[in-house]
Amino acid sequence: MIDLVAELLSKQDPAKPHTLLTRLLVSFCIGLAYIVLYGFYGLLAAIAVYLFGVELMGLPLRWMFYPFILSLLGGCWRSFLDVGNYWKNYGPPNH
Repeated sequence: MIDLVAELLSKQDPAKPHTLLTRLLVSFCIGLAYIVLYGFYGLLAAIAVYLFGVELMGLPLRWMFYPFILSLLGGCWRSFLDVGNYWKNYGPPNH
């Protein structure tokens, strides 16, 4: 994936606006990176909630899924903001 983005950007003229394919591919990579990163954080938090909340304090097992879901929503929100920033500042043609 990174090789594909690097190849597309190497063919891109820096003075010209990004093509639609380049914009879509970079946006996909931004979104995927944030979802994977925040998903990993959510997995770590879910393990901590399971160990301390479910095992030690006797909370229901469904509590383990809340930090994972919240972190994925945070990753989606962060990727939405950064993709919007990319499209606003780097994606559209400069007139």
